[in-house]
Amino acid sequence: MTNELAWYKLLNVKGLGAKSLLLLYRAINEHSLQVSDIFGMDQHRFYQVFKEFGKGKFARVKYESFIDLDEDEILDSYNKIQSSEVHIIPLNDPKYPASIKKRLKSNSPPVLFCKGYLPLLNSSNVSIVGSRNIDEFSLMLTRSLAGNLASIGYNVVSGYAKGVDTNAHLGALEQDGTTSVVLSEGINNLSIKKEFREHDWERNTLFISQFLPYVRWNARNAMTRNKVVCGMSEAVIVIASGPERDSKGRMSGTFDAAKSAMEMNIPVFVLSPTVLNEPPKGNYDLLKLGGIEFRDGSDVLRTLKDSTFANKTTRPTQLQIFG
Repeated sequence: MTNELAWYKLLNVKGLGAKSLLLLYRAINEHSLQVSDIFGMDQHRFYQVFKEFGKGKFARVKYESFIDLDEDEILDSYNKIQSSEVHIIPLNDPKYPASIKKRLKSNSPPVLFCKGYLPLLNSSNVSIVGSRNIDEFSLMLTRSLAGNLASIGYNVVSGYAKGVDTNAHLGALEQDGTTSVVLSEGINNLSIKKEFREHDWERNTLFISQFLPYVRWNARNAMTRNKVVCGMSEAVIVIASGPERDSKGRMSGTFDAAKSAMEMNIPVFVLSPTVLNEPPKGNYDLLKLGGIEFRDGSDVLRTLKDSTFANKTTRPTQLQIFG
């Protein structure tokens, strides 16, 4: 059994969640085991290794759940993922982003489903985030800034939503740069936007999902996804953000992403609300929290060029990724 298949089987075990998977991961490392070894254990050995399972907050994680699996169904599902050129990157894979492990720690997704140019997992990334519905000036600025970042060697990361996200991805692709798309749904639901097809996205893009392949979009997943967007990045750029919560109490995804980045000690650049016709309240609030104000992007680029950030990614050399 390959490491990828063993991890995929784990994701199909009833009762296992992100925290219990991380506990499991630590336990097998402590006992010098492979993930595949779990499925050959007897009950006594299982509870000897995983002392916290079956009781307390991990009461739902039981030995029987690892045994009572539909092996044929899991293997069929796994083979379909493989045939669609989706890679399963678990925590113990050398390709798993080191920056996510460092910044998200115990909140790191146990597995990432990836399609595209895998070296971008550990490239030098800058994220651009912002609202879905913004004015044309903000979209043009996003596109220009993303293109300039790409031209100096940064991989542009965003979340594939309309508005800022999509224009950040496209800005990088227009300069023959690279971009990582962090999805808030399972990768089997991925649909390539028509704007992407005008560019060489097949060799310059990486799609990433932390969710099981068939999971549908929901607001909670979008918030969870934002932490991965930030965790991958050396800096986060906010174009336009709503207030932390609107009049109905709903949290702004952009504000949440920026706040998460600050908690991870990642520099957060916030577009000055004074340059916009309708200044976003969230931008004012983020500046008060410690965001770095910028007006046209040149100051962001200058800071990044002069910084001691890690070496930037090189241009991909693979000419074809899919099919």
